[in-house]
Amino acid sequence: MVRVRLFHELRNEIGQSEIEVEATNLGDVVQSLVERRDTVKQLLFNSDGKLRSQILFYVNNSILNPVDLARKLNHGDLVLLVPPAAGG
Repeated sequence: MVRVRLFHELRNEIGQSEIEVEATNLGDVVQSLVERRDTVKQLLFNSDGKLRSQILFYVNNSILNPVDLARKLNHGDLVLLVPPAAGG
């Protein structure tokens, strides 16, 4: 199990700021979110099916750049997903 903290629109779509999911890599985390709410797919992926570059992924408070959905996760890891904040 890994903990996933969600921010902005992702938090609103899922309805929680933190969840726990079974995941061995970041791709599993993303898939779990999409399975919970199909609308999350539009927030995470562009129309070509590629992960949006503006979304920040952190694992244990270290930013991932570039994001690799195959990145392995360990039990107890903390994943943060931060979409860009709208406004001005």
